Amino acid sequence: MDRINSWKWVPHHCDLTRIDPFRFLSLMRNKNVGFVGDSLNENFLVSFLCVLRVADFGAKKWKRKGAWRGAYFPKYNVTVAYHRAVLLARYNQNNALNDHDGFNGTYRVDVDIPAVDWSNISDFYDVLVFNTGHWWSYAKFPKETPLVFYRAGKPINPPFGMFDGLKVVLENMVSYIEKEIPSKTLKFWRLQSPRHFHGGEWNQNGSCLFDKPLEEHQMLIPGQLDLWFDPSNNGVNREARQINHLIQEALLGTDIQVLDLTHLSEFRADAHPAIWLGKKDAVAIWGQDCMHWCIPGVPDTWVDILSELIRRSLET
Repeated sequence: MDRINSWKWVPHHCDLTRIDPFRFLSLMRNKNVGFVGDSLNENFLVSFLCVLRVADFGAKKWKRKGAWRGAYFPKYNVTVAYHRAVLLARYNQNNALNDHDGFNGTYRVDVDIPAVDWSNISDFYDVLVFNTGHWWSYAKFPKETPLVFYRAGKPINPPFGMFDGLKVVLENMVSYIEKEIPSKTLKFWRLQSPRHFHGGEWNQNGSCLFDKPLEEHQMLIPGQLDLWFDPSNNGVNREARQINHLIQEALLGTDIQVLDLTHLSEFRADAHPAIWLGKKDAVAIWGQDCMHWCIPGVPDTWVDILSELIRRSLET
């Protein structure tokens, strides 16, 4: 762990300092920060809460307005919370009781309706960080029980595949955010957090037992990053850059800021929980975790970057 935490991201032509939790909470006094998306945004939130905790030991757990987890810092009247919405849009499994369209066993996704977990937060948060992506795969929704996309309550025909469905959900959720979230709210969309499965998918003995970061370039030979993540190489971790392209297209012309943490995180194949999952037989059941991040670790750098962007926006 000491070796993993000895690495530090140092950006070119920029002095990125560590977040000062006292200064940050003072800046955010009487304001709230929300994260919406999948478990990688929860990973982000946990890092944030660990950092901020030292500035207010009176912090209390907070799970209101549909939040999955969060904390309230009474000394500053600040709430920081996470709303779990893995697809952002509303989805549920069709079964014999609610299936009226012949899609029993599939998953219905209403592309134009936000998940209930974040549908009532429009006037509560002063800063929002969105993401989606890691559940948009056939590993989560096999072709035998696929996602079926609905618009205005009706199945979309012809049916969409996974990536076409994601594109339409992104367009609709971005439109919803633009209409329903006040313009004064500072909005970010975090791009993909890269996975580091080597030798196979999570359920195919994929592993990330590394003790140092990947290398970007090796002389004139393409480096490890492109070998791992360039979609043209068809590797198991290619989806991050593919999904990022769809997200960036959907955000064009909006007031939602792109929070691109992908490239700096691509190096850190060494920074995942891997086999250290904290539960007996966990690896045998779920495989190695090469998706989420150890804390302390990479998400702490994410916190430094986000807090600096927030500071610059609020102080100008």
